[in-house]
Amino acid sequence: MGNTADFKELFLEPRSVAFVGVPREARALSPLGNLLRWGYGGKVQLVHPHAREIQGFRAVPKVSELEGEVDLAVISSPRETVPGVISQCLDKGIRAIVVTNQGFGDADPMGRSLQEAILEISRERGARVLGPNTLGVVNSFSGFTTSFMPLERKESPVGVICQSGIFVVDAGHLMGGMGLGVDLGNGCDLGLADAIDWLAVDERVKVIAIHAEGIPQGREFMEKAFRASLKKPVVILKTGRTPHGMKAALSHTGSISGDDKLIDGALKRAGLVRVRRSDDVRDIVLSFVKLPAMRGPRVAMVTFTGGGGIILLDAMALEGLEPANLGQGAIRALKEVSPPWMPVGNPMDIWPGVMKHGMVRTYRSTLKAALEDPQVDAVVCVALALPAHWGSELDSLEVIRELAEKSQKPVLVWFYGPEKEEALRRLRGEEKLLGVESLEKAAKVLGAKWSYERWKLEQRDGSSFTRIRPSSPCG
Repeated sequence: MGNTADFKELFLEPRSVAFVGVPREARALSPLGNLLRWGYGGKVQLVHPHAREIQGFRAVPKVSELEGEVDLAVISSPRETVPGVISQCLDKGIRAIVVTNQGFGDADPMGRSLQEAILEISRERGARVLGPNTLGVVNSFSGFTTSFMPLERKESPVGVICQSGIFVVDAGHLMGGMGLGVDLGNGCDLGLADAIDWLAVDERVKVIAIHAEGIPQGREFMEKAFRASLKKPVVILKTGRTPHGMKAALSHTGSISGDDKLIDGALKRAGLVRVRRSDDVRDIVLSFVKLPAMRGPRVAMVTFTGGGGIILLDAMALEGLEPANLGQGAIRALKEVSPPWMPVGNPMDIWPGVMKHGMVRTYRSTLKAALEDPQVDAVVCVALALPAHWGSELDSLEVIRELAEKSQKPVLVWFYGPEKEEALRRLRGEEKLLGVESLEKAAKVLGAKWSYERWKLEQRDGSSFTRIRPSSPCG
């Protein structure tokens, strides 16, 4: 077992795992609690100098006394003991190792020396190490994780790669979910290039979401990211862009960030969808999970408010999108529900039609025409979010849901009104509909989808990353 694919199985699908250094007493910060809750079906053994049983799991005093073959070792013993423990694991034949502790390359000279020793030992003897300073791995499909932080198990088509544990602990809000997850931590051995290789070939993962403070395997990562992007969308939040951010990244995980403009260009050439704000990642990832592909930059808007239309048009211009030039069918449908004095176009202002014909008829005919228009690539819908006791007369969500389900075009919904948060919550379980918190967010989401689809179209000439970029700015 020497290649990346082999180690993927050992880290993400282990049949047996040994934990070295877990606390004796049952408490929240222990990986054993997660494994018990998640129902992991593999063999779990513990190494502890004094205890012989912890939370129902057998414990032995030495690594050499572990029973049978062990696929993965998870080490959380004091940092000065870690190189020695890794040597013991290698003597036992364990070649996949997670080191969870802090205090290595992210710390003082002694820590950096210990991290170098870890890398030297593992490379000499053909092992691979994840970490240090990591929560490790998550496999929601099989019920396995090495995380000592409490996690909710929820199967998701999102694969997460990160250099900070917050994106594991709060993956649902920050990354849109997590079926498989790899927290690289300091990344002394296994890095971005290895992790993206693992997730690119896993058919359970439909979208890869990455948080990266630095890209130390720059050339290799960009080449593998290019190949991954040909298979599935890869969304990346690259932080450490400013001098202060780069300094903090160095102390956090030991990551070194290069010139951000050069990195940005390389990411785009490799087909990655770069996101600059953490609160944009979730919606962009979910748009790739839930919505059909976007075949062009032309966007229609069904709205009650001219002011909202202007906000969206301004935002679209910043994201490489353009207002759709509606065809005759859509214009005719809008005219049929509008008063004679009403100028019609895109944005499709339907409020006068709602006043005359009611919400359901007006919204249905207008949205249906927009979705059927060959000159429209995506639609942004405005909907009211009103208290239930006001009645359903102004509720358009059911019509939007029905038509979006039948369409092969992306449909986003922006709500306004006192029940906006509840309306967004109602949409979270929808498969072909995405609610967004602002019109600017709608433009960002659609801009990201179109940038990825446009990149894929450009690759039809058989280009490779090597041909596109002869040298790497990232090291």
